[in-house]
Amino acid sequence: MFFTLNQEPTLMALKKTLLAYTLAFAAATSAVVAHAQAPAAAQPRTEIQMWMGLTGVNGELLSRFGEDFNRSQNEYRVVVSFRGQYPEQRAAAMAAFRAGNPPHIMQMFDAGSGDMIQSRGAIIPVSQVFQRAGIAFNPADFIAPARGYYGLPNGELLSMPFNVSTAVLFYNRDAFTRAGLDPNRPPRTWPEMIAAAKQIRERNAAECGFTTTWLAWIMLEQFNARHNQQIGTLDNGRGGAASELTVNNALNQRMVQTLIDLQPTRAFSYGGRSNDAAAKFISGQCAMLLQSSGGLAAIQRDGRFALGTAQLPHWPDVQGAPFATTIGGASLWVFNAPNRTPQEMRGIAMFLDFLRSDRVMTEWARTTGFLPATNSSFRAMQQAGFFTQNPGRDVPILSLIEARQGQFTQGYRFGRWTEIRDIYHEEVERALQGRQTAAQALRNFERRGNAQLRAFERSVN
Repeated sequence: MFFTLNQEPTLMALKKTLLAYTLAFAAATSAVVAHAQAPAAAQPRTEIQMWMGLTGVNGELLSRFGEDFNRSQNEYRVVVSFRGQYPEQRAAAMAAFRAGNPPHIMQMFDAGSGDMIQSRGAIIPVSQVFQRAGIAFNPADFIAPARGYYGLPNGELLSMPFNVSTAVLFYNRDAFTRAGLDPNRPPRTWPEMIAAAKQIRERNAAECGFTTTWLAWIMLEQFNARHNQQIGTLDNGRGGAASELTVNNALNQRMVQTLIDLQPTRAFSYGGRSNDAAAKFISGQCAMLLQSSGGLAAIQRDGRFALGTAQLPHWPDVQGAPFATTIGGASLWVFNAPNRTPQEMRGIAMFLDFLRSDRVMTEWARTTGFLPATNSSFRAMQQAGFFTQNPGRDVPILSLIEARQGQFTQGYRFGRWTEIRDIYHEEVERALQGRQTAAQALRNFERRGNAQLRAFERSVN
C-alpha cells in the first residue's frame, strides 16, 4: 500500500493515538495487578497483659517466652511485665480488678493462693478458660503435687502451675572438704545438720555453718510438711473458713530453739525474711543454704565453688519422717473483667498452652532450677539424660513425688497468709534476739495469726 504525502500526518496521528491507548491500558492493568498483589493492611493484634513476679535470669527467660509466642503467630501480642514482688503485685492487681482493668494473667506465689481463691468474681479457673476457648486441657497432665495444691476436689485447676519449686538444701562441697566432712554425704537429719554446721565453724571452713532464705516458708510450711504436721485446723485451711493455727507444739518449739542455740557460734546465721540470705551462701560466707530449688540459676551463675544439692533434713524421732516437702513457687491465674472478649479468652488460653508445652517447660526447668510442672516434660528430661548428666537436679522433684505422702503434705489455703508469714517473722526474730522464748514466739504467732484469719473471713463475707 502506498500513501501520499498528504496522508502521512493522518497515519502518524493514528499511530500516536493507538500508542497512547496501549500505554494507558498497560498502566491500568499494572495498577490492578499491583493492587491485587499488595498485602492487606496488617490487622492489629489483640494484646494480652501478663504480670510476673520474677526478676534476674528467671524474669528475663519468662519475658523471652512471651516474645517467642508473639513470633509464633500474628493474632496476639503478649506483654510480660514485672509489677513488683508478689505481695505488691497482688495488691496492684486487685486494685486494677476493682477498677475494671486487671491484667489478663498474673503470676502469683503459693502464699497468695488463699486470697485468690476467696476473691469472688476476680478469677476464672484455668480449666474453664481452656474450655471457653475450645482448646483441649487435662489437669492430669500436671505433676500430682501441683494438681493437689492448685486444684479443686472436682479435678478442675484454679490456676496453671508454672514455676513449681520446693525447698532443698544447697551445700558448698569445697567447704565440706575443708571441714573434713564427706562432700558426697550431705546431712539427712537435723542432728547431722547441726553436727556438720558446728564442725564447719570449729574448722573455720566457712564464716557460718548454714543460713536460710524465706524463713516462714522453709521453717514453718516446708518443715511441717516434711514431718506431716498440720499448721492449721480444717486440713490446713483447705476445708474452708474458720480454721485455727496449730503450730505452738514441741516439734516447732524445738526447731526455733535450735536456731536460737546455734546463733552465738554462727553455726546458724539469720539472713532475713526473704531471699537475701542466698547472698551469704553464694559468696562462700555460709557453707549450707536452705533455699527454693528455683534459686539454682543464680547460685550456678555467681557461685565460685562445687555445688551439692540434697533434700531438706528431718528430725528422725518423728514417726514416719521424712515425708514429702510441699509445692512452692508460683502459678498463673486468669483475671476476670467486665469487658473480656471471646477473642481475649482464646488468646489467654493459647499463651498458657504455649507455656505448658514440653519445649517451654523443659527449657524453663533446665535453665532456672524450677521443676518441670507437667508429667510429659519430666519424662522428656529423664529420657534426654538430663538428670543423669546433672547429678542433684532431680532432688527437688523426687522430694515432692517419691517421698512419703501424708495428710498434711498437700499445702494450705489460708487468707492473708502473706501478712501471717510476716507475723511469724516478727515473733521468731524477737526470739532470735533473746527477747522471748521459742514457746512465747509461737504462742504469739498463733494469737496474732488467728486474728488475721478472722479479719480475712469478715472481709470476704
